[in-house]
Amino acid sequence: MLLICMQISSPVFATKPDAPNKPEMNIFELGIRPDRDNDFADVARQTISASVDHEAGTLAMYALQRSDNSGQAFMFELYENERAYRKHLNAAPYKAFAARAPDIIDRKKKITLEPQFLGDKHIIPNERTINNLVIVEVKPEFQSEFRNIVLPEMVESLKVEKGVLAMYAGTDSETPKRWYFYEIYASEEDYQLHRQTLHFLDYLRQTAHMSARKDAIPVKPVFLRNKGGIKQEPQR
Repeated sequence: MLLICMQISSPVFATKPDAPNKPEMNIFELGIRPDRDNDFADVARQTISASVDHEAGTLAMYALQRSDNSGQAFMFELYENERAYRKHLNAAPYKAFAARAPDIIDRKKKITLEPQFLGDKHIIPNERTINNLVIVEVKPEFQSEFRNIVLPEMVESLKVEKGVLAMYAGTDSETPKRWYFYEIYASEEDYQLHRQTLHFLDYLRQTAHMSARKDAIPVKPVFLRNKGGIKQEPQR
């Protein structure tokens, strides 16, 4: 059985929209052609492994698939900055992916996110590893207040919970009230323990009236890889 290794020690990244070196954060919604699940898993593994291992500015790439619809998948990607993302697009691993993609993927939608929180530990997934994708529509009048509540909760979760491996939050660049949360846990048991913590329950209590809609997308990991060690304190 593979072990899950963890560390938290790396630079704090700026998340202000005008920061020239702010991280590049994207989610891609993908349509997978019928009976091409295995091919998608294979190309995801090859592309992600080569990109994260050999591209200095590629910080994390995660492939996931809806657990209730194998025809829908997602790619969550994190780069040091836009320059690193452009470099990735011109590198051999992505070009190899692009060559195979038309036979496997029949739909692709890019969602560009403004990073709000980035935090992770080095992840070596095993069969117990789970991930969550949650979309929250926050009422416009509560944007700042919501941010000031949820980000410290994420910091605390990564700091004190061994089974919390990664937490990322970003807002849709075209619809800022729409928040995307992507999280990775060592196991379902660790996720349930997280839901019982005082900091998580306090977050739920304080923000219950702030959201207009909340969608938890049922997803399962396909292939997860990161450099690990992003630690960010929320900016007020």
